[in-house]
Amino acid sequence: MPRQHRIHVSGGLYHAVLRGNHRQAIFDVSDDSLCFEDIVARALERYGASLFAYCWMTNHVHLAIRIADAPLGSVMRIVASRYARAKQRAVATTGHLFERRYRARLVDADRYLLALVRYVHLNPVRSRMVDDPRDYRWSSHRAYLGAPCPGWLRIEPVLGRLGSSVDAARAA
Repeated sequence: MPRQHRIHVSGGLYHAVLRGNHRQAIFDVSDDSLCFEDIVARALERYGASLFAYCWMTNHVHLAIRIADAPLGSVMRIVASRYARAKQRAVATTGHLFERRYRARLVDADRYLLALVRYVHLNPVRSRMVDDPRDYRWSSHRAYLGAPCPGWLRIEPVLGRLGSSVDAARAA
């Protein structure tokens, strides 16, 4: 039986999750996360997608992503397959790195964008990896607080909803 087609809404905002096979780690060293970020940046550019928030956990990733005309599956396929191949070359292994296709939920940006960004940023706290989200390196939270922001991350639309100035938004 074929898989169900996913809902594609051009310009839609999605909460996407990609989890390691058997919930095993997908990031073993810092270089893994940097490699993943590079792949994400290229996929975003290729398909004109915008990433508003991210969190690279040990065994899964969260993305708050707005797609353009290409379906989310195009972006996620590149991210998952290129990272899996890079990881398999690095550790000389074969087989599945991710447990299945990504999961994604279409989100009403006007109503839930801030809640989604908050959810993504609080993942390391809920998992008891850190007490404060600003202490977690592999999340976009620190960029929202004023740390250097990667060119592929779009924080302005979210900050604009929190305050009329960047300082007011960051305080909120």
